[in-house]
This record gives sequence, structure tokens and C-alpha cells, in this order.
Amino acid sequence: MNTIVRIALLLTGGLTLPLAAGFLLTPARAALRLGLEASGPVGMSTLRGDFLGIFVMIGGSAIYAAVRNRSDVLIIPLVMLSVIIAGRLVSAVLDGSGRDALPLIAAEVMMLAVVVLGYRTLP
Repeated sequence: MNTIVRIALLLTGGLTLPLAAGFLLTPARAALRLGLEASGPVGMSTLRGDFLGIFVMIGGSAIYAAVRNRSDVLIIPLVMLSVIIAGRLVSAVLDGSGRDALPLIAAEVMMLAVVVLGYRTLP
């Protein structure tokens, strides 16, 4: 089971870090995929800084946990993904984004499930 969880964590990181690279290198294009648009240089800076940080921390923590066989670092993506999902659910209620945001919520719930499994399985 440990090996399967570690592979799932590596896949999670392997899917997340390219998103981070997209926000670093081509933030406007990466943002459009998520329904966002930068408004000037400060907006571009926010896309690069905030989304790079989010995706690097989630993916990097997942990969580090898998490679080092350590569950403690998974608290970082566990909390981050939980807050992201909570924010999306609030937005679904307040803004009516539920149906449109469903693919993103589903992806984040899947990542959270892998992270929780890793947190409970790894030493």
C-alpha cells in the first residue's frame, strides 16, 4: 500500500508542478485556463507569485513526501487544498459558480484524497 500511495503522490506532484511552471512562464495563458485574466503588471505579478506558490507548495510537498517517505510534510497541501475547496464551495453558493467550477473542485478533491491517504499511510 505504501508504494501505491507514494506513486499517487508523485503523480499528484507531477501534474501540479507543470501548472506552477505555466504560471511562472506564461501566466496569462495559464490564467485563462482557470477563468482568470490579469489586469496589468500587478495582476501578472499576482498570477506569477500566488499561483506559482500554491502549485509549487502542493506539488513539491507531495513529491517530497513520496521521495522521503514522510507524512508530516503533507500537512501543507492538506491544509491548502482544504481551504481552496472550502473557498470554491462558498463561491458556488454565493456566486453560482458550482456547475462551472465542478471540474476544478473534482480535481482538488482527488488531490486531497491522495494527500489524506498519504498522510495516514506514510510514516
